[in-house]
Amino acid sequence: MVCGKESAMCGRFLDLEAREIFPSDLVEVETIQGTMDKIWGVVNKYSNNTMINARSETVNELAMFKYMKPCVIPAIGYFEWDKDKKKYLFTKKNQTVIHMAGVYRDDRFVIITKDAYEQFAPIHHRMPYILSAVDIQIWFDEKKLFYRDEELVCKIA
Repeated sequence: MVCGKESAMCGRFLDLEAREIFPSDLVEVETIQGTMDKIWGVVNKYSNNTMINARSETVNELAMFKYMKPCVIPAIGYFEWDKDKKKYLFTKKNQTVIHMAGVYRDDRFVIITKDAYEQFAPIHHRMPYILSAVDIQIWFDEKKLFYRDEELVCKIA
């Protein structure tokens, strides 16, 4: 889950202004209280590593993430790299907003990841958990994730 390790969705994404966002950047995220500025990445107090992702399979169980609050990170797309270090941009076909699930505490947040869609797995085995519009309020209210596939396309960036 640390950027650079094999299990990470090694993170960068495009915000709504098409600005490339890196870990530790200040980002506008949506919370149940409204839009807030948060820093991407939470420091693990035991290992001193900065975590940028949380696995959807364990986000509500692991002590580090369990008590964090749900948030949504709006984006135009996100980037992944294949094993040959080729960079790909994943977006919706018409480049409308995608809503990535996240959790936050204080002034920091992480993006929740899941297994990649089958067609994207050869590029990278994990991807951000993308919320459908109907699931955003449920995420805020119940911190519950539903596995619905959103239609995405990718291209070499």
